[in-house]
Formats: sequence, structure tokens, C-alpha cells
Amino acid sequence: MAADFDSLVGHLYIVGGRTISAPPPGMLVETAPKKAARGREMDTVFVLVLPSGDSAAPGTFYEQMAQHAAERYFGSTGSVTSGVRTVFSSLNQNLIDHNASGRRSYEANMLCAVLHGDDLFVARVGSGVAILYNQGELLPFPTSFENDDALFGPPLGVQPVPDIKMTRYRVTNGTRLIIADVSMAELSMEKMTAALSVTEIGEVLVGYKELVSTHISLLAIELVSPETPTPLLAREGESTKVLMSGNAPAKTETTETAVVEEAPVSRLSDATEEARIRAQRGAGKAASNVAKSLDNISKKIERAQANDEGKRGLLSMPGANAVILLIPIAIVVLVVLMWLGGTGESEFELCVSDTLDTASMARGIISSDVNGTLAAWNAVLLSVERCNEIRAGDQQLALLTREGQTIIDRLYEIERREMTPIEAFPNATLTRIVQRGEDLYVMDDNNDLVYRVTIRDDGLSVVPNSKQPIPSMRRGASVGQFTVGDLFDITWAEDGSGLSQGNVLIALDKSGVIVEYSPTFLARGVQKLLGTENWVNPVKAVMWQGRLYILDPGANQIWRYDPSGSAYPSAPLEYFTGQSRPNIINAVDFGIDSNGRVYLLFADAVLSVFRTGEVQPFGFADFPENQPLNTVDSMFLNSNPISPGIYMVSRINKTIYETTLAGTFVNSYRAFDEERFASLTNVVADESRQVVYALSGNSILAFPK
Repeated sequence: MAADFDSLVGHLYIVGGRTISAPPPGMLVETAPKKAARGREMDTVFVLVLPSGDSAAPGTFYEQMAQHAAERYFGSTGSVTSGVRTVFSSLNQNLIDHNASGRRSYEANMLCAVLHGDDLFVARVGSGVAILYNQGELLPFPTSFENDDALFGPPLGVQPVPDIKMTRYRVTNGTRLIIADVSMAELSMEKMTAALSVTEIGEVLVGYKELVSTHISLLAIELVSPETPTPLLAREGESTKVLMSGNAPAKTETTETAVVEEAPVSRLSDATEEARIRAQRGAGKAASNVAKSLDNISKKIERAQANDEGKRGLLSMPGANAVILLIPIAIVVLVVLMWLGGTGESEFELCVSDTLDTASMARGIISSDVNGTLAAWNAVLLSVERCNEIRAGDQQLALLTREGQTIIDRLYEIERREMTPIEAFPNATLTRIVQRGEDLYVMDDNNDLVYRVTIRDDGLSVVPNSKQPIPSMRRGASVGQFTVGDLFDITWAEDGSGLSQGNVLIALDKSGVIVEYSPTFLARGVQKLLGTENWVNPVKAVMWQGRLYILDPGANQIWRYDPSGSAYPSAPLEYFTGQSRPNIINAVDFGIDSNGRVYLLFADAVLSVFRTGEVQPFGFADFPENQPLNTVDSMFLNSNPISPGIYMVSRINKTIYETTLAGTFVNSYRAFDEERFASLTNVVADESRQVVYALSGNSILAFPK
């Protein structure tokens, strides 16, 4: 039976000769999620994505690639090698599609390692390298570092079929693996052997740090049996997904110098961690001295009581016993308070000092070095985030955040906006929004419930007490002879064809029930669509000239219902017909303009336009050179004749993108407080008020264009 190993991991990130405490973008260690494919339940994946070519993408680009790599491996079936090939082939195709869309082209090098029992698979596309150290033997990958032809391969995004180099190692307790960018190939093999042969993985990183003078992105891994004690302080890592029940996957631990972890990330530099330990010891020693003093006082009181026995004095009164009993409690409380207070303050101060040093380095980079500037200020923001996790609200860190955002925004051409939360809903996850006149309608996907709120003339506030749930648009509501099930969308129907009347909001559930609502008339229209047995995963509905269109990526189809009178009496028609149907499995949203063109948005930020099922020419244009548009979640097609356009939401990038209907870049919006956009799901624009409304978590946010 194959052995199982835990993984101790750590990173080394050096930029311009300075060590950065935050992990480099594109580095990920991931254990199996709850719904991992069969045979993957106990695996651990290690990923390192590295920039390539002349155009370095923003850090989030590489982070997303690493996350997608882990997701696609754990979602694949078959052997480990086939799973790894699926990862590289999928990401390569995504990059090729991205580069063919007319946006700025990106390339990437990537190394991927998979721990499967006592087998370790290591693969690479591009120019990354690795070294395995096992029982005193040093094995370079992909080959001898003196062979330039083997060191440098075509990166992802360059050719249709990726050039994958892969090997398999049998590992034992104590096996170490280093994966890094190609700069590691310039280091002395003799010195690397010495660095790898030390006792602890933390010392390995220290050894490598002494060998590197300018830059490196490096992930260090040590495989140990579960019974092996961890010599350094370490936290247990988990998958970014929910772990498997029953047989839990092998643990992944990070040492005090190892700060590469799964989200949520805990980032402590080695210097900060050492200071934290010193602070703990110092506070503990001080508290111990206080405890001894209090203990001496307690003993004196006891002796005084014994000497005064038979005499009635202060110490022999009933309250004295209570005081004596409280002394040990006071000792414990004081010890804890001093320990916690001393530790937190020292750790925070050192974190701030480290952040200020990183900012000073970032300010020293010449303005013409765009990639270096972006990397340095992204590192500053990551360091600020780490400090805020220790203690939030520091004004100095807030100013650094604003400085970093301003510099990055100028390079990315991003517009920051103050977000105004205009309404929040209890225990809600808002996913859909419709704006009509002075009313906003939002769908709470968590509770399958639709709300209506009324906005004031300024567009940035709501009329007090106007928030109200719509009783007929909720899961379990009885409307006519139907019971409403799980809602998947709401949309506005201007044309009354197929319905009881026009200008109504409609909600649809996954069984095909349509419920109407009018804010001005008593609309009680309800009906059930036919042909829903062919639905697989309906996600979006759009009304156009009385016709109802439903996007169903699971069925690889858009269903069209034609009206007759005040109903939709027939089964749906297929929008895509013929032999050359497009693959829309990854579609996330769509809209229809006033001319009947269907705009279909895919998760990888590709937008395709169709007319009567036939594809039309379309492409994004004039996007800022350094700005990513690689993953999106939803869209709003604004067919308002005053200012028609497209708004796209990217939750990962915490950005709302605006383009013309032709795809020309107009603007990118982010919040000054980026946590406002952490759960971004949908957007709508009110052109009359020049206000944009966004849904994030349980809140409606508003900002002026």
C-alpha cells in the first residue's frame, strides 16, 4: 500500500535583490476539495505560474491560472498524468483564445507537481525548473541545467499543443522538492546540495536566500510522514474548497519561514515570526514575574491570618477569604493580558516596518520599469493586507494603500469610486438586479426571494421603509394553481405578449413557473412553461419583443418561447440549430439588443454575438495595455439609446468593466475599499441618473459614473 505524506512548504520571493514576505502571484498549494474526482481524494497539488514574454500580466492573472489549474486537476478523471495533461491543455487553450480575441497577448510558464501516495509527479511547460533531493541525491528537472535547449521551452499560449515535460519520482520520508523560475539554473549545484542537506526546511530557504542576489520565485516542499514532529511553528493548510468527509486528505503545513498557503492566507515573514516569538517570551517572562509577586503577597496574607488566629482583625473578617480566592484569578487574567498585549503589538509593529521598507523600495523603481513598478506595489498592498489581519484601522497603512492603488490604477487606467451601500438584506446573497424607473428589484438566491426598493432622485439613497419582499416571488409561494420553486432569474417584460399585461417584472423558477408582478397594477399572472424536461441548468432569462429566451449552458442551448395571446403555449424552439452549433457550456450570461442581436458572455471573458443563431464579427478593442480581462461572472447589456453599452462584472478582479456595444473600452471601475467588491455578482446602470448599481454579498452598492 502506498504511503501517505504530509507536506511542509515554504517560499522565497526576491525582487530586485530584496526579499518580499508575501508569496509571488501564481504560487499555490492545494489539497483535495470535498468533491474531488475519484482517485484524487488524497492528492496534493503544487503550482507555480511564472511570467513569460514581453507583456507581464497583473498578479491576479497568474493567481487565477494557479487556482484554475488546481480546480481542473481535481475535477479531472483518469490517471495522474492524464489529469496533469488536462490542466496544461486547458490553460493553454484559454490563453490562446484570450490572445486571439484582440486583447493584449499574454504568455506564461508553469510548473505543476502532484503528490499521489508515495509518487510525486512533476511537470512543466515553458522555462521553469525543479530539483528533487532524496537521500543525498540531487535530481534536476527537466534535465541537466547546462542544456539550454532543455531549459527553455515554448510557454503556454504560444502553440496549439503545449510542450509538456513530465517525470515521476518515488519519494520517501524527508524527500525535498524545489520548484522555481529558471534563474535557479544559474546557481551552483554544489551549493544547492549543501542548502538542501540541512536539518529543517526553514534552513533550506535561508540557504537559498544566501545564494540569490537579484531575483527568484521559489517554492520549497518537504514530504514527511504524518507522525513526524514539525520542528518549526507551522499551521495546517486546507483546500480552498470544503475537505472530503471520511478520509481526509493529507495535511499541508507551512513553517515559520514558509508563507505559501491556501486562501484565506496567513502571511508571516520569517523576521516577523521570530519577533513574535521573542515578544511572547518577553511578555511571558514579565507576566511570570508579576505572578510571583502576587503569589508572595498571597502567602504573606496567609501567614498573617495564621499569626492572628484567635484575634479579630481585617484579615480575619469574612471578606478577606474572598479576596484571597480572587488573587489566583487575578494572576491568570494578568498573565494572559500581558502575553496577548505584548505579542500583538510587537508583531504588528514589525509588520508595518517591513511594509514601509517594501514601499520605500517600490518608490525607488524608475517609472519606465512598468512591470517592476506593478510587482513592487502589488507586494506593498499584500503586505498591508497582512498587517491589517493583525490589527486593522492604522492610518499610515491606509495612506500606503491609497498610494499603491493610485500608482497601479494609473498604469491600468482604472477609475476608483467611493461605494455607497444604499440597502442591505438579512442573510441574503444577491445575484440579480433589475432597474425600472425609481424602483430596483433584486433577487436573493440564498432564500429564493425577490425584493423591491425605491430610490430617491439623487440615485444614491433609497426612500425610507421602501424595502419590501414580493410575496408571490419567493420559494414555496402559492400563486394560482402553482407553487413557486427555486428561482433562477428575474427580468422586465415591456411587451405584454405571452403575459397577462405589459410592463411587469417576471420571476422564473427551475421548473418553468413564471410569476408576474406590477408595482402599479394588480398583476397576478402565472403560468408554467412546456418542455422544461429538456432544461439542464437554466441561468438567465431575457424578454425581447414578447419572446422569452432562456440561457441553458448545461444543455448547450438557448431556448426560445414564442407567445400566443397571453401565454406561451408551446414547447421551446432551439436558438442554435444545424451541424455547426457553438459550444456554450461555459457561458455565464447574455443579453439582446434592440436589433435582436444576442450577446453571449463566457466565463473566460470572451463575448460572442449572434444574429438568428449565426455568429457575427465582434472583438474587444482599446483595452489598456496592462489591464486584465480574463474572467467574468455576469453582464448588463444597456440598450438605452442615450448611452448604449456593455457592463461586465469580474469578482476575482473586483472590477466592473464598461465597453461600447461594439466592444471598445470605455472604463474600469473599482472600489477604494476593495472589500466592497469581494462578493461582486451583478450590475445595472441607470443612464438618466448617471449612477451604477452593483450587487455584492447582501448589499446594493451605488456609485456615480
